[in-house]
Amino acid sequence: MPHRPAPADLLHHEVHLHHPDAAWLVLIHGAGGSTVTWKRQVPVLGQHHNLLLVDLPGHGQMAGRSNSEPHYTFDHIAQRIWAVVDHVGIGRAHLVGVSLGTVIALTMREQRPQRVASLVNGGAILRLSKRLKVLATASLALAKVIGYPAFYRLSATIMMPRRNHEASRRVFIRESRVLSTAEFRKWTAMYRGLNATLKHLFAQASDIPHLLVMGAQDHLFLEEAQAYARLHTGVQLEVIPRCGHVVTIERADAFNATCLAFLAGLGKADKAVA
Repeated sequence: MPHRPAPADLLHHEVHLHHPDAAWLVLIHGAGGSTVTWKRQVPVLGQHHNLLLVDLPGHGQMAGRSNSEPHYTFDHIAQRIWAVVDHVGIGRAHLVGVSLGTVIALTMREQRPQRVASLVNGGAILRLSKRLKVLATASLALAKVIGYPAFYRLSATIMMPRRNHEASRRVFIRESRVLSTAEFRKWTAMYRGLNATLKHLFAQASDIPHLLVMGAQDHLFLEEAQAYARLHTGVQLEVIPRCGHVVTIERADAFNATCLAFLAGLGKADKAVA
């Protein structure tokens, strides 16, 4: 694949090329994460597929860049990832998102469905329960009092409260330290419109293959993922025992195996049709 100079405003990204003819996976991390949070997936998924990892605005390597954008929207961030996909020269791709990356992946599917081969979502955020809506509203108000870094640490503890969730908490709190106060404000401001965004995306039907990988201990998002899978009969839901929200970290082995099996099944189906 020829190297082309990256435009100055292109999101930081990593390319892991397995084979020129291999399928592409675009890996989209969640709020407070970075390309580093996929380190448990790259060696395994990269044995079979080409990988594109992207840092979201203000995260990872993007934290060191000047950024004059006054606010973010899911539509805009999704378009910025598509710009990276176009720059790398990828035609169709499988979108792999974790946590808030789920919302971005679903938005990308809505924007360019013909370019999406499938979706794989770990710790999927698909709809807000009544309890979570109340919690989110209270937390946003609290963030102004205790500060945004403390708010993120508190949110991580609420989402991942158990002892076996500690690795996930530690990674995301560590990675979130690079976010400036301005970036925290822009990302938390997106949460105010998250409910409306999710209501819209939740209802969207699609015949694009879709895998949800959830932790059995994901007390905030599992029930809504189950409701989504019941509504959209083509969606495959896998629940990993003794696992919380961030399945890609807590049970990376199970997530990787489930993801590869799903993608291999799609490959067999494509060959059968051909």
